[in-house]
Amino acid sequence: MVVEAKRRYALVDPTTLPMVTEFEGAPRLTDLTDKRVGVIDDSKVNAKEYLEQLTDLLDERFGVASIKYHAKPSASKPADPDVVADMADECDYVIVGVGD
Repeated sequence: MVVEAKRRYALVDPTTLPMVTEFEGAPRLTDLTDKRVGVIDDSKVNAKEYLEQLTDLLDERFGVASIKYHAKPSASKPADPDVVADMADECDYVIVGVGD
């Protein structure tokens, strides 16, 4: 004997609405001369070398008052919030460098 069974399928829409966070960017600098530079290295291959050349170029063209450098432990992890807060307090602008 053959039994026929009807199957029901439920379709689920996996999409969601985007989550928009509130963000207000820092005011733009009008000049880079003698500013304090922060550098966050993502720890990928060549990131350190790239950032060193970039900060050398900035110093040559604009003069750099100081450089605060931080290397993340891994490219897949975000920068430590304390490091970000320190950079915000102690630097006029921050560059995040990606290697590869």
